[in-house]
Amino acid sequence: MSKQISLPIGNKNVEDLLLWRDPKKSGVVFAGATLAYLLLEWSHFSLLSIIANTLLIAVSVAFLWNNIANFTGRPGVPVPDVVRHGVSDSQIKSAAEKVTTILNKLLAFANRVFTGKEVVLSAQVAAALFLIAKVGNWFTSLGLLYTVVVLAFTLPKAYELKKDDVDSLAAKAHHHGKANYTKYVEPYVNKIPRASTSTSTAPTKPAAFDSTADSVPAEPKKVI
Repeated sequence: MSKQISLPIGNKNVEDLLLWRDPKKSGVVFAGATLAYLLLEWSHFSLLSIIANTLLIAVSVAFLWNNIANFTGRPGVPVPDVVRHGVSDSQIKSAAEKVTTILNKLLAFANRVFTGKEVVLSAQVAAALFLIAKVGNWFTSLGLLYTVVVLAFTLPKAYELKKDDVDSLAAKAHHHGKANYTKYVEPYVNKIPRASTSTSTAPTKPAAFDSTADSVPAEPKKVI
């Protein structure tokens, strides 16, 4: 049996969902995402109209439910606590701290890219953006989003099941890639001039003062 892995996700429920810890729950969510994709892709409705119609149905059902519950003495619609009471200041501060940490990491990474001092990193980012642009031409925005959902529900679980084999192949690929980079690419990369962030120029050295030029008077010319 393969060893369980953990994902770099702060929410444990999302991690369990993507790793299929509860197959029924993960299956329902994945089936719902697939159904929503098919409904949006094959129907002539826009995303905004579907959201508005869904909320309209939810409001209508809640209105009828609560009115019937008042007459029959039964409980009304189960509204979540976050809707009833809102969010607290501590929850807002905690969320803001997490967002700030992530934002600062993104800005630090952008700074590394835009300074141009790391040639390899800039080349990797350029290649990734080029591939994203090419893939974006093959899919619609909705299709690309659904593809991300499918990958999120399949790749982590597949890696968990075949972790040893995948790690072995990845280690071999990394070793060969590093060797080829050192042999073929690094000599040319080292020749590329790095961008400098320093704008100050070295002060010019003043001309040396010739003490003999002023201290010794010039010899007068002889007139014949």
